[in-house]
Amino acid sequence: MSAQHEMMQQTDEAVNVRENYSNLVTKMPSTCSPDGSTKYKTLGPSPSYLVRRQEDSTENASSIHSQTSTIEFEQKLYEAFQQKATQLVLDLFPGYCAEDVKIESMQGGGNNCVIGITLCKSPPKPPWYSLRRIRNTMQPCLTGRRSRETQPTPKKFILRIPSSPTQDMHHQVTTLAYLAHRISYPVPRVVVFDASEDNALGQAYMLQERLPGKPLTELWADLNQAQRLSATRAISNILLDLQTVKSRSPGIISTRNTTYDLRRDLVSTEPVPISRSRHTSGPGRNQATNAHLSNPQTTKTFLLDLVARQRAHAAAANLPACDALWARVVHMIHRLHGLALIPDLEPFCLSHADLHPRNVLAVSTSEATVEVTGILNWDRALFAPAFVSMRAPFFLWDAGADGGEEALVEPTDGGPLEVKRAFESVVGEDFLTSAYCVELVLMRRLWHVLLAGFESGGDIWMAEEVLEEFGKLHALD
Repeated sequence: MSAQHEMMQQTDEAVNVRENYSNLVTKMPSTCSPDGSTKYKTLGPSPSYLVRRQEDSTENASSIHSQTSTIEFEQKLYEAFQQKATQLVLDLFPGYCAEDVKIESMQGGGNNCVIGITLCKSPPKPPWYSLRRIRNTMQPCLTGRRSRETQPTPKKFILRIPSSPTQDMHHQVTTLAYLAHRISYPVPRVVVFDASEDNALGQAYMLQERLPGKPLTELWADLNQAQRLSATRAISNILLDLQTVKSRSPGIISTRNTTYDLRRDLVSTEPVPISRSRHTSGPGRNQATNAHLSNPQTTKTFLLDLVARQRAHAAAANLPACDALWARVVHMIHRLHGLALIPDLEPFCLSHADLHPRNVLAVSTSEATVEVTGILNWDRALFAPAFVSMRAPFFLWDAGADGGEEALVEPTDGGPLEVKRAFESVVGEDFLTSAYCVELVLMRRLWHVLLAGFESGGDIWMAEEVLEEFGKLHALD
């Protein structure tokens, strides 16, 4: 079999893996229990406004199955792109050979295939007649010590290959450039990117410098309690700092911004692309630039506009209308505004959209401290309503939590409870009021639907559950 035929076969396999994975995700309910039971209940009008999760062995099995499927998906993508990644590196860095390139698979989640790359090339020895060679030869005779050859520092990179063609790389690069000037935490620096398929991979990619440290998910089990509290305080400060990055106009950071705009924090935004779904095809699937920039809006207007755009998109794409559900969502938004939970004067804040320990790099600097060395995966970052990013990092004190707000529960064990108290002491009362407010907890659960629409039966199921719970608090008339 020829090398070219083998590469084509690998590419076909990657496409099949991607399609099978998308089908698997579509069929899996995102938040509802397989038996149809309600996974949470309201605890009443207490100051903490918590939501309690019912333990379910079937839910745990589903979570394990999902994690296993993701790992298999990443491994197959890595195998499909391994040889092509080596060739890409050789194309980008002339003067190296295949032996100088080390390729390793890394955890990337469902949105990207992530490959670690290390470049390490031994420098050629100087000619025998050069002064350096003569000095190295004579030094042992004159001093009795052997000369030390300077070893080159390996260059480490991260190669990110999007698993969906809907991802817009131009906006991602612009966002990373803005963050490098705006926040004090390290973010990946883009070395080169190619949004086309005219390269050794045969598809879009982004090459980034690799940041030091390990994901907090890998470190957590080995940290002592003092280090866990230090990490919790660090993440809590990150949440607060992101609240200081504000805009009067919601949406994604526009590619029209100049370097001057990014450095001076004069950024313009573009409306959130409605067709962000992995299943979307046709016009607008990969919008490099929107037709217009975002205008200043109130949170209420922005949320209602998202609903209207989702309904129009569903009608144009011949998708289920879900008119009754959307009408109840509209009523919920009006009720939140009437309760002063989404005030008109509140600006939009930068939301990472996936600030999970797997996306936080850290190192242990002492027996009592942990330092954050980088924040990864800003693919979905945008200026969103303030309440969106004011979500408690419940995964730090509830290891079983898998992204749902239902995990906001008071720990019974001393260690996790101390971690939760450390978070609360850092963020303060204003943040906690939004983080633990039942109405906003429910609205955060609907945030994905407002951005991506009803992608599956699980989304509809979840929305009905949220609206039912909200209706118990406030009638949706």
